[in-house]
Amino acid sequence: MESGLLDISERIDFSAVFEGIKSANRIGIQLPDGLKYYASDIARKFREEGFEVLLSGKASYGACDIDMELLNVVDFLVHFGHTKMVDVERVVYAPYRVNYTIDAELLKERIAEREVAIIGTASYAWKFEEVAEELEKAGFQVELKRGRGLELKGQVLGCNYSVLENIQSDAVLFIGDGQFHPRGAKLYCKRKVYAYSPLTREIFEVDESEFVRRRYIEISRAKDARSFGILVSTKIGQKRLDLALKIQRKAFEKSFEAEIILLDEITPLAVDNFRFDAFVNTACPRISYDDYRKFSKPIITPSEFEIIVNDTKDLSVESFS
Repeated sequence: MESGLLDISERIDFSAVFEGIKSANRIGIQLPDGLKYYASDIARKFREEGFEVLLSGKASYGACDIDMELLNVVDFLVHFGHTKMVDVERVVYAPYRVNYTIDAELLKERIAEREVAIIGTASYAWKFEEVAEELEKAGFQVELKRGRGLELKGQVLGCNYSVLENIQSDAVLFIGDGQFHPRGAKLYCKRKVYAYSPLTREIFEVDESEFVRRRYIEISRAKDARSFGILVSTKIGQKRLDLALKIQRKAFEKSFEAEIILLDEITPLAVDNFRFDAFVNTACPRISYDDYRKFSKPIITPSEFEIIVNDTKDLSVESFS
């Protein structure tokens, strides 16, 4: 077995997965892109336990993205890499856990505030109670809450920062990788946010000014629009049809043309053939925030559409909660 798969076996509780599907015969496996390389090795582990295996070839963008077509032809679907976001019968979640330690003295040196709320993605949040103890030993007061609809304390999703509602701390400490989630936290709570990677020992204060500038440029482009395509994902954890209908009613009140478009994958190829001046994306905000350059027309979020119709300046991240 390759060393990479050995690491994966340490980071995923396969025994708990097998316990949850022991009555099954045929199993579907859905993997995020980072684990697809090991698909054959992971499938072999299931066959060694006596299961038939079918692999999902679809993208897996998060816990919101369940391959329902595969689920229809198997006894259970094992969804790797994420904790449960939506409760779907016969879906078993296999979270991916990064084992790490923190450098509390480094954090004490780099963070001026002593009251901090800690947040992170599921891969890191599973260890936050232990992390909180280490930070408190170093002199911090730690706020560790659970957001609505989330399994772990301190856990955030790109579409759910409810853990930061009504926090009392002076600053937020994001523990994990990347800039997307700490940037979202900064927009959501308007407090100082630090991002810390335990793997690289890098820490920086989040500055969202360039991101906000880019978003207002996109909003400015959409302000000239007279017609809007309102995009709704058919993915079970992203389908926000009620929100799309509200946006459509607001558009009609302002004498805009507006139609609702249902899509599995929201891509430039899928929407470019529609003759709308701009698009409102009600699915994952990452499509608007990270992929907007790929689209030939402005693609904005519901809160950004509010800026257009109500002439406000409240730019904030979306929440599914």
